[in-house]
Amino acid sequence: MVRELLLWHDRRFGHEETARLASGLSPDALARVDTSQPALGILSATWYPMSVTHPMMDAVAARGGNEGREFAMQANREVVPRMIRGVYRTMFDVVASPENYARHVGRLWRRLHTTGERSMVLRAPGEAVSRIDGWTGHHPLACWLTIYTMAYVFDAMGYRHWTVERLTCVAHGGERCETLLRFKK
Repeated sequence: MVRELLLWHDRRFGHEETARLASGLSPDALARVDTSQPALGILSATWYPMSVTHPMMDAVAARGGNEGREFAMQANREVVPRMIRGVYRTMFDVVASPENYARHVGRLWRRLHTTGERSMVLRAPGEAVSRIDGWTGHHPLACWLTIYTMAYVFDAMGYRHWTVERLTCVAHGGERCETLLRFKK
């Protein structure tokens, strides 16, 4: 998903601005990107260490304020529909209901992340609580990206009216990250 977000960033802010995201990288991390390429040369199916992703997320969050929440919402509004029509179509077909999303979210999380255990409970009709425990790779912007990815996946399921409420976050002293998603058609 990093590549897709950087491609969106290229379209939204221009490649020069995307290349500037790499300016805070250490020499070792900088060797993993190519600032002359779209999305900094980041590949879709490749895992990147926190030494690459965290400084770039720091830059995005600093520019936008509020931990990058608005960036996460705007980016996912475009990126999620594009991804579920493309390479992630099969994955979306598996989780295209709230019940299936809740059932498979942990397994899907492990395909994209090397730390943390994610779960979801449908606690009432139109309400779901997403929980991430042990997320040592946490970053506040990554947290918002996760929240809005979930929201726009539900949007793609036909639940066009949704709200998110971050209940706890490790960035603010919480033991885990937990979000309440309210959704209806």
